[in-house]
Amino acid sequence: MNVQSAPELAFRAMIEADIDVVRDLHARSFAGLAGAQHSPAQIAGHLALIADDPYADDLRRCHVGLALDGERIVATAGWIEVLEQISTARIRKVFVDPAMARRGLGSRMVRRAESEAYRAGYRRLIVRANLNAVPLYETLGYVAMAEAQMPVPGGIELPVMMMEKPLA
Repeated sequence: MNVQSAPELAFRAMIEADIDVVRDLHARSFAGLAGAQHSPAQIAGHLALIADDPYADDLRRCHVGLALDGERIVATAGWIEVLEQISTARIRKVFVDPAMARRGLGSRMVRRAESEAYRAGYRRLIVRANLNAVPLYETLGYVAMAEAQMPVPGGIELPVMMMEKPLA
């Protein structure tokens, strides 16, 4: 497989005006990259979740950072405090444009989110990884804690892996 490196990108925080574009990216990314690990019904359920109103509110809470190729948003990643666990943040909303996949951009975005969480004082990170993303997180030093299910609209559940990575 010919793996190209990601082009020079700009990075910035998500703003309110980005939410619809970010939701579109998340839908295209999941539909385009998760098909080998998730059924069509699971993908449809996740797409319905992204389109649902609470998803926009979730984005607003997650310190989402963006990668831009020119003006085009090509990747996202964020983090949120885990209130029930001292000094723990959860990595969230890691999605890459399918046209930019397999170029190291997902790793870059996760590392940026990790660094932000670390600067904010968190020393342990967790993630609820979609099955297609488990190898990415393993490469970045995350270890599996437990298999779980993520409910999505339509009574569908997506199998996910709860993973953790302690920060020094």
